Amino acid sequence: MKKSGFTLVELAVSMLIISIIATTLIIVLRGNLNTLKTGQRHMDFNQRVLLAMRRIFYDLKHVNPILVKSETAGYMIKGEHIGEPKPRKVFIRKSKEPLPDRDELEFVIDSNQDIDDIYNIKYFLKDSNLLREVRDVTATTKVETILENVASFSVDNDQIDIKQIYVKFYAKDSANTISREVDFAVRLESDFVYVDKQEL
Repeated sequence: MKKSGFTLVELAVSMLIISIIATTLIIVLRGNLNTLKTGQRHMDFNQRVLLAMRRIFYDLKHVNPILVKSETAGYMIKGEHIGEPKPRKVFIRKSKEPLPDRDELEFVIDSNQDIDDIYNIKYFLKDSNLLREVRDVTATTKVETILENVASFSVDNDQIDIKQIYVKFYAKDSANTISREVDFAVRLESDFVYVDKQEL
């Protein structure tokens, strides 16, 4: 009578097949995990860049003066006395050689809440960080980093339409594997805003 069972050769072949399948699965899974990590790094980096861009965009949009209703003069610009309109200023300070693309952008905004709620805001590059400096009416200054590892930051306006502000910066992630150049424009809507371009 014949004995049934696996021979040593059959067992070795089946073990080899199982190890090949397991190795293939590990390689595929490891590749998918690396792709997932890379995708997550790209998403995190793009989110930080987008937040920095939106911060500058909305700050510049708040430069436009807020109109309030006056009991004696109809509508007037908030924070101004009747008969003394003061245009809002946007300063673009262009950098000289040997530091190209190290411009500064400075302007004043106010909030909808209070006439005294006026802030001077400045964006500039320092130690590869894009900084936002806020100074209130009491001269209290607060500086925050809105984006790290920024190689260049430049600001300019249109030669024909001076109220069209162009902002451009080049940023990299912390590992220097992902980079992105951001270039966008902001239109200042009010006639009570003017742009003053200076040299650093």
